[in-house]
Amino acid sequence: MAEAAESWKLESFIDSLVHELDKARDTLSLKGITRKLSYAVQDVSFDLHVFPQYDRGALRFRVARPGDEGASRIAFQLGSITDRQITETSTAPVSGDDLTLDEIEGIEPEVKQELKKVGVTSARDLERLEQRNVDLGAVVQDRTEGRAKVDYADLADKINAAKRGKAQPMVKSMTLEPGSDGRLSLVLTGSHLAPDIAPEGYPRATLNGVAAELTEARPERVVIALGPENLRAGSNPLSVALDPFAELRLDLKRGGPKT
Repeated sequence: MAEAAESWKLESFIDSLVHELDKARDTLSLKGITRKLSYAVQDVSFDLHVFPQYDRGALRFRVARPGDEGASRIAFQLGSITDRQITETSTAPVSGDDLTLDEIEGIEPEVKQELKKVGVTSARDLERLEQRNVDLGAVVQDRTEGRAKVDYADLADKINAAKRGKAQPMVKSMTLEPGSDGRLSLVLTGSHLAPDIAPEGYPRATLNGVAAELTEARPERVVIALGPENLRAGSNPLSVALDPFAELRLDLKRGGPKT
């Protein structure tokens, strides 16, 4: 006896179909950068023969197998689109300073799948949704029927971790400079030292276990104010947490900083 076909929701089918069409459109948009599109897919239509099933308030469908009788027919027709429409309505390809959804580790596969179905393919897409105050957690819960949860704070941590993986902080030089107020400034220069948009409370520093003041924090330069009362004879451990995933540890001794 033939195995029964798995049932599916019309919404899930439409989501999957639209997702595949979006991927095809994005491919054409990217290809249009290197060469003009000289053809277009004309109207496409297809029919599905299915058995509707109404169970506990949800309408599902099962595809008819060969020899099944009494199936219902659902017809779909897709229209054509011009290269100009593709260019005007497609999202720009992911840039080098952005992250694709697949590059962000720690997001459940089911969540990634549902995010892609609503058009989220990169970290920048998530930032745009947050700026529009979209309740992404409610969207994901609804689409996964409560199986998965997500929030912007958790996603931001995962994005920062992924970005750190692509751009590890590097210290190229450290200098001590006198300030007009009698304090010394430890100046760190390098690359990827502080993110352009840092999580709340970062970057931060502690000297001998006591919070130290950061007077400047940029990707290429971090400045930490050091008061004479904070420095002691011998070893002075300094910790600089650039974000939750990157921490610099230094040991300041008489004569200058030493890692």
